Amino acid sequence: MESEIRLREHEQRAVHLSPEEVAALRKVFISGLDIYATGEPGCYVLAAGSQVGLVTLPGGRTLVIEPKVRIDTLFALLAAAYDPSHEFLRDERYPYTTVRELFEFVVRIFVAQVEDLIARGILWGYRLFTDEPPAVRGRLLIAETLRRRPGLPHPHTCRFSQFTADVPENRILRWTSFCLQPFPYRETALPGRLRRVGRALAGAELDPAARQLFERLTYHRLNDRYRPALSLARLLLDCLTFSGSAGKEPFLTYLIDMNGLFERYVAAVLKRSLPGQAVLLREQERHALDRAQAVQLRPDITLYDRDGPILVVDAKYKLAAEHADLYQMVAYCHAVGVREAVLVHPLGEQAPSGSIIVRGPGDVRVHYLSLDLGGGPAELEAQGSALAKAALALAGRGVAARGG
Repeated sequence: MESEIRLREHEQRAVHLSPEEVAALRKVFISGLDIYATGEPGCYVLAAGSQVGLVTLPGGRTLVIEPKVRIDTLFALLAAAYDPSHEFLRDERYPYTTVRELFEFVVRIFVAQVEDLIARGILWGYRLFTDEPPAVRGRLLIAETLRRRPGLPHPHTCRFSQFTADVPENRILRWTSFCLQPFPYRETALPGRLRRVGRALAGAELDPAARQLFERLTYHRLNDRYRPALSLARLLLDCLTFSGSAGKEPFLTYLIDMNGLFERYVAAVLKRSLPGQAVLLREQERHALDRAQAVQLRPDITLYDRDGPILVVDAKYKLAAEHADLYQMVAYCHAVGVREAVLVHPLGEQAPSGSIIVRGPGDVRVHYLSLDLGGGPAELEAQGSALAKAALALAGRGVAARGG
């Protein structure tokens, strides 16, 4: 059997798979890949969706799903979403032609950033612990000691601060490097570098919940040098699944959800255009559609001025059939309380041209704006700027409509 199974986004093909491989794929792909049995034993049809990337399978084979867009355009989408200032995701000297090469390229940058942090000295900080040390340390918790060990003279439960390398920043980097180790890299030095990084960060706990630490992370003068490495860790962990094993063999999955990436890209280009504008952008904000607030909606982006919301923006990598997206946009407008909405989609999707004015109170307008993802990074950059300019112009119409 072939060592690498290759598919293209939204493509399907028949392949021979072992029962272990089928079980692994069904575990990984809750959505994004449909698997159909054929009449031939061991033969299945794989139908790819909007997830692109790599899956290492039990037995050592790899499933590769390539994107419809050019690889350098995919990189430009990732760079805009995770490194809008282009501080560390620069591709001019690193040619790549496949999603595997792109993945290894990002891993190399991540490892180099973490190695640089280690060479300069990793971050330490004070953490609060509640434990039973051999001697009283810090604050003695009498009530907790009596609850845990009533009638015993020792040990005592104490709460104390300790200067340690076990801080959230190091936990994230250690877990990311740990998850990346099992992949069969073509650059043979990468696994060893990842293991050395993990050993250097051994003072931090190996935390499977490290991905959640991003939500509580704030940057300051002590940890600002970690920003590039942590941004790369987030890019990797957002798409990485480390299942531990399928049977007795570990496997790694790196899948980019093109739907989510397209949404993040649109938000990033709008944010980039806002400095100097009297407009605030909020993402994934909840709004109630009904008076009882039982039905909650979350538009991708809501733009505000000082007096309230003025525009709803939603990004759809794939448009739904039968105008379902239009109905959703109208519901967003009613929930948020605006008359203007923008639906951004890739060029080539079957969409109404221009704008649709919905009959009813206030005449809600839904504007369809497209992005051509078929070109390269330079074309994407120009289109992103034009998109942001058009959206801000429509935001101005939203202000006028509210005034009317």
